Amino acid sequence: MSNTAKGFINTVPGASGRFASSFSINKILYNASGSFATSVPEFYCSNAKLSYDDVGDLTSTRSFSGRVGETDITLTFDIGPTITGKLNLPINPPSTVSGSAVWTQN
Repeated sequence: MSNTAKGFINTVPGASGRFASSFSINKILYNASGSFATSVPEFYCSNAKLSYDDVGDLTSTRSFSGRVGETDITLTFDIGPTITGKLNLPINPPSTVSGSAVWTQN
């Protein structure tokens, strides 16, 4: 991945299994909101990093797989972009995750 952007990713309070994330690229916000196929404890990562090759990869609905660890998160999308970061607070137990997310921009 040749490009990176800083942002956040967190679970959506009160919406079990859902998450929201946002990353700033050239003053445009790229947002991925989606759901995990399995239950994941609530988490917040305010220092997430998005790695990607082309902003064209940050569109439509994309599947992902990854891990929400005790202290970190890694989500890898089916066409290459990854979201990584250190969680603000540890969660337990760690989970292997999969699901899908919709990319939007504003």
